[in-house]
Amino acid sequence: MRLEHFSYIVEIARCKSMSKASKKLYITQPSLSTAIQNLEDELGFQIFKRSASGVALTEKGEELLKISEEVVKQLDLVKDLSNPDNETVATLNLAATPVFCNALMINLIQMLQREHPHINANIIELRPLKILPALVAGTADLAIGSYSSSTKEQTFQEAAKNNIVIEPIYEDEMYCFLHRNHPLAQKKSVTFEELAATNTSPEFFNDHVLMDSYECVRPDNHEYTSNYYSFTDRASIKKAVAKGLAYAVLPHLMAYDDIYISSGMIIPVPLADADVALTTYIAYSSRNSLPKSATLTIELIRKLYQDAQKEQAKTQQKIERQTKNNQYLLY
Repeated sequence: MRLEHFSYIVEIARCKSMSKASKKLYITQPSLSTAIQNLEDELGFQIFKRSASGVALTEKGEELLKISEEVVKQLDLVKDLSNPDNETVATLNLAATPVFCNALMINLIQMLQREHPHINANIIELRPLKILPALVAGTADLAIGSYSSSTKEQTFQEAAKNNIVIEPIYEDEMYCFLHRNHPLAQKKSVTFEELAATNTSPEFFNDHVLMDSYECVRPDNHEYTSNYYSFTDRASIKKAVAKGLAYAVLPHLMAYDDIYISSGMIIPVPLADADVALTTYIAYSSRNSLPKSATLTIELIRKLYQDAQKEQAKTQQKIERQTKNNQYLLY
């Protein structure tokens, strides 16, 4: 039995496919299949059950996988010890939700270039429901996902089934983004019914795929959204709101470091009748030890969300002061 066999077992178990694992391991499928067959002959028991749908571990294979995962982790630690100062270029595939890409992606790229220029981050924007599948499929090494109260259980079940670690790092809520002259922009919170009763901008711009991912349900009375326009381009949504053409319902983090918000053209107001708390999390596989590029990137992501939380609080306080002052001026 050779050391590379442990990596083969871990990768095949994760991919559940010889062909997919061979691509990740950079060897041909016949070579990988032969290596596993020879290993099974040497050990005297079957590691994987083959079928038309892929491969699955046998009972003894499950036990061998646990040992293999530990061996791979230790080998990675040895590699780090053997050359700790050699920062070779590392490519990190990072799957992230649209909210992260809109609010914090540029900040992350800047920090990586400044502090860890040897890390080449390949950022893949995916909907919340597709984040964990990207880790399972091996197309992402690290992920930034999110769940609501209605999708939390499903998210954790999928993670546990696929040996994925989930680390919650940020709590967010849905807000209504209104033009500064909208009659409801000065309120502490708004409802869909209030928005529907306002005739100044009845159009409703919304990334419906994003909302459906969080199962954010609007009231059943469909006349609330009689003129409904759905965009996936957040820049276009905000531009429409800034021109007074519409309002939009988005996670509050979408207001972070935003020129429309900082200039006062758009006012984010809490949405009272959409009880959807959004939890952002970092996720990664527990089967292999995290590469150094991933641990360094995770540290930066944590810092970004900590800074964003502080800035969001400051911005909201500023908006509340401005709203209070405007209310005094009205009287």
